[in-house]
Amino acid sequence: MRSIFLTLFVLIIYTTNTQGVYGQEITLTIQGENQVATNRIDSIGYNPKHTSFQSADSVITQTKKSFQALGYFSARETSREQKGDSLKIELALGNYYKNIQLHISPNSSLPTYLKQLAIPIRNDSIVVTSAFAKALLDKLTQQAADSGKPFTSFQIKNITPISNTTLSGNLVITEDATRYLNAIIIEGYTKMPQAFIKRYAGLKKNRIFNSSQVQQQQDALDALPFVAIKKDSEIQFTRDSTNLYLYLNKQSANRFDGFLGFASDPETNELQLDGYLDLALVNNLNYGESLFLNYKSDGDDQQQLRIKTELPYLFGSPLGASAELYLFRKDTTFSETTQQAKLYYQLRAASRIELGYKYKTSDNLLDVSDTPNDLTDYSLNALTAGLNLQRNQNNYLFPIKSILSATAEFGKRKTTLNTQDQIGATLLASNIFKLNQANQVYIRSNTQLLASDNYVTNELFRFGGITSIRGFEENSIFANLTTVLNTEYRYVIGNSAYIHSIIDAGYFENELLNSKTRLFSIGFGAGLRTKAGIFKINIANGKSEKNPFKFSNTKVHLQLETRF
Repeated sequence: MRSIFLTLFVLIIYTTNTQGVYGQEITLTIQGENQVATNRIDSIGYNPKHTSFQSADSVITQTKKSFQALGYFSARETSREQKGDSLKIELALGNYYKNIQLHISPNSSLPTYLKQLAIPIRNDSIVVTSAFAKALLDKLTQQAADSGKPFTSFQIKNITPISNTTLSGNLVITEDATRYLNAIIIEGYTKMPQAFIKRYAGLKKNRIFNSSQVQQQQDALDALPFVAIKKDSEIQFTRDSTNLYLYLNKQSANRFDGFLGFASDPETNELQLDGYLDLALVNNLNYGESLFLNYKSDGDDQQQLRIKTELPYLFGSPLGASAELYLFRKDTTFSETTQQAKLYYQLRAASRIELGYKYKTSDNLLDVSDTPNDLTDYSLNALTAGLNLQRNQNNYLFPIKSILSATAEFGKRKTTLNTQDQIGATLLASNIFKLNQANQVYIRSNTQLLASDNYVTNELFRFGGITSIRGFEENSIFANLTTVLNTEYRYVIGNSAYIHSIIDAGYFENELLNSKTRLFSIGFGAGLRTKAGIFKINIANGKSEKNPFKFSNTKVHLQLETRF
């Protein structure tokens, strides 16, 4: 019985002491030698609550070092008062030294580093503000790391006052040997196309190791639609090698996209249905290749089929190739076939230049007696050149951040009557302006020009619909000059939904009809990420400048984009 009571007594004492230790809260107060100094300490701020005296001491030391770095060289602790769980410190800041004169050894590599930072050296010394001294050391360290010397260090030694406002010290460097990237090891997606590592991201072996660029290059890979970063890259330094580990996962970038549209026939007022199929197959062969198929049919008996394939980085070089077939039929009026082939050179990850050949034919499907003068058979041979810039981002809802594409073509159009020189041009630009996490503005501008001495209807640009100016029938407008501005204000709800406005404006010219017209459309839309993909709805109403808005002209488009 006695042993039981003794055991209980020990447990009670142990529990009481343990609760006291773990429940202890230390209150720290740091004051200056006067009220002005106290106000300066409070302005920097410090944590007054701690669970141990060791934690409080580390804050006191850090506060003292912070003031010394700001120019209070003689800052020191002058008194300490401890009462129970309360610790009160007096920190004498002393004199404030605004500047520090740093002496530079002309025989070291310091002058080279300082010259790159545009810091002038006079009489083998530089003068900086004391508050900037630590930032200077950080900049020099980063500069050395970006030059392939990540273990180079910079210090200020032998600091002494030389006047009431100026300190003096020696800026010294401990330099490391230049390091080169010896190996790139990919973990996870081992079949990652090596050309994208070398050409797209710019990660190449046997180049000077640049720590800042590694993060940028990883971000470039993360923006690829078929790659996901599993975790941040790691660097392994050994005595004679530098190895980069990339942790990548392959992710599906295939896309299936379709929509249904509802509109009323202006003549019969009956309901019409239109829709399209958009299929993209990306990197299924682990080459970075892509195959696009687009089929579209609407209630006005328009059918179009586009097949395009793209092969990047041929044989590991910056050269890529693309080929495209486009078929279009306008009810029983005319048909069109376009074939294109391009070679492109990848300048950087986001930019490339293109050179290609285009062959286009169009057939008049009407009876000879019904054929208007501006509709005829023709063929076109043209050379094309272009510049494309596209910045991707790691965002499921909006994977493309910005686009700038300029294309020109120079060709000859041949009909049964004559051969005509022609020039065409297209300028497309879009960007997402992110205001904050939830609000953003999307702007897209597309301008097309066909310059010729005369025109035929079946060679004109066709636009209108969800992919150009919303609120109008698909491909219902013919023009030799078009410009369309699409704008959206988006409110993003997390990473799964968004709502947006629709405000579009357009202008076109049709010299065959001697017509110059402005177009407008307004509406709203929404997008929702579901298990099946992204479901989108757009409701828009369009009009020309001389006509009022009519509710019957409202177009509703439903779209489901599935990625697999």
